[in-house]
Amino acid sequence: MKKKVNKIWACCLILLGFISTPSFGQEYQEYKDVAWNEPRSKDSAYYAMREKASIPPFGLKKVQGLVEQQSKKLPDGALVDYNAGISRADFDKLSFEEKFTYTMIYPEIYSQACAERMFVFNPQSKIFAQLLFVYNGVFWSERQLHFMKKNKKRVIDLIIDQANRNNALGLNFKTALIEIDAWESIPFLLSFYQKNPNDKDILTTLLQLLKTSNFGTFEQSKIYNKLYGENTHSDSWVNFSSANEEYIVESAQALYKKRQNK
Repeated sequence: MKKKVNKIWACCLILLGFISTPSFGQEYQEYKDVAWNEPRSKDSAYYAMREKASIPPFGLKKVQGLVEQQSKKLPDGALVDYNAGISRADFDKLSFEEKFTYTMIYPEIYSQACAERMFVFNPQSKIFAQLLFVYNGVFWSERQLHFMKKNKKRVIDLIIDQANRNNALGLNFKTALIEIDAWESIPFLLSFYQKNPNDKDILTTLLQLLKTSNFGTFEQSKIYNKLYGENTHSDSWVNFSSANEEYIVESAQALYKKRQNK
């Protein structure tokens, strides 16, 4: 499975308007600020951190064995999207915690919609509009998404527990929180970011939760327009600044307070 994923992880910029002309400041979108195929050597470590997944320990060897068995049955170089999941019987036999491990380490859907990958210079000094999950060419199936949404609180609790134990919030954990609209995790995310300020993708996670909630004040902001407005794309960014950081933190706090009081 790892071999298949490695073949396609760098694929997807996906058709989100990258070739269109930017409508905001040149500092955000000029081609001179990006590289193709590989990041610059001094940027590689930060991209590696952005891509790193969190690996839950629950039934890990058992789940890895099922994944390895399933990977032997998969087509090689298929030209269409396909579901690479284990059988329904095997999935149903897993405990809740094992299903969580399976979902976090093995997204079942392979996407063949690929384009050349873009890498932004000095990513550590930027706040991105999107996480990097889709670039892996894989995504969660409907049954995996249903499992996470149906067990939202338990999934959030496991993510928080594992992140605090390992002092790391992997790309898969962040993406899962966005997929299940985990606004309840905002206090944790803010606290975790204070302890891990180099991980700017925590701010991206908060931005995505704000966007998912259609938070009116946020949708009218300059930062929203620069990241999600017209002529933006999946690699849009704003430069990191204390003002942008403060705005995101305060907006997330306001969103949490609003939804908590509903």
